[in-house]
Amino acid sequence: LIGNINAGGGGVNRNLIINGAMNVSQRHGTSSVQLSATEQYLTDRFFNDSGSSFDMKADAVQSTDAPSGFSNSLKLSCDGVSSLSSSSNGGISQLIEGQNCQTLAFGTSDAKPITLSFYAKSSSQNSGHTYGIMFGAFLNGTRNIQTRGFTVTSSWQRFTMTFQPNSLVTSTGINHNNGKGIQVFFSLAGGGDDLQNYSVWTNDQSLSGFTGQNNFFDNTSNEFFLTGVQLEVGQNPTTFEHEPVERTLAKCQRYTYRINSNTSDDTMIGAGYHQATTTFRAIVHFPVTMRSGPTVTTNDADLTLLRDTTSDDSVTLGSSLDESEFSCGLNISGVTSTTVGEGGILRLSTTGTGFMQFDSEL
Repeated sequence: LIGNINAGGGGVNRNLIINGAMNVSQRHGTSSVQLSATEQYLTDRFFNDSGSSFDMKADAVQSTDAPSGFSNSLKLSCDGVSSLSSSSNGGISQLIEGQNCQTLAFGTSDAKPITLSFYAKSSSQNSGHTYGIMFGAFLNGTRNIQTRGFTVTSSWQRFTMTFQPNSLVTSTGINHNNGKGIQVFFSLAGGGDDLQNYSVWTNDQSLSGFTGQNNFFDNTSNEFFLTGVQLEVGQNPTTFEHEPVERTLAKCQRYTYRINSNTSDDTMIGAGYHQATTTFRAIVHFPVTMRSGPTVTTNDADLTLLRDTTSDDSVTLGSSLDESEFSCGLNISGVTSTTVGEGGILRLSTTGTGFMQFDSEL
């Protein structure tokens, strides 16, 4: 810990990774999600990342298999063999906002080392597999990377690795804005063109793995578990920084705010008014300031509009409007003809499958 304090780290709020203990899963809860070549978020802030349309044939789930001191992990189970082309790659990423990376002092002679630590394990089938880490910094918006390898077994291990500064990061800084600042990529498969052994910062725009790593997607019995991901300033790893779940959830809601229905009662989304006889405008205020104005998705089958104590229309989401980082207006169609200006409440029914989601991911 002393080494990290001397290098500018230590103390509270030292982990730049959000949801490193995999405790928050707004989109999927404990349900499994099938991956593919399409990017999608798993537990909050972690998404599957691939190149050259590589098909990541796996199921992901928030698991309760975790090392001592943790309750959850992110588990991937291979569900189909995917062979690699020379430029294929696939794995798990988290992106960090540039304005959260200024403590690294990149772009100055005081640029700091930074240490990544995490817990990982495998099934017995892929025990002994080596996978890769690509650590990227977007220097003035351009990604520069270092790579490392780590070898998993069927028992939980904690891995640590430090990335030292060089002239690239002392001469060029990370932009102080809400764009991409840092990327941590856990490479689970990589073609020969994108396997690199970069021990110092190197300008490379490819999604890269580590030289000689294995292909997680070569056997349907392969499993990969990940938790306790921490990224901190300094050359020495400290113990994982656990935080209250409400703090982690609030951090995650800056990037995604999801309202889910439940089976016990209707879930309120927002109030509004009829702007025309068959259309309704609702207003949703976000619990935290989002990174930027979000995009909106929903399950229309469970979207209803309460107009009075007896009327409950099934409605559909039209366009969103006036999206800001603070709130969003929603145009609702399919409304039973009524009086312009009449109030109402937009809500989700009790089927348990409905949702309204606001995305502002990097």
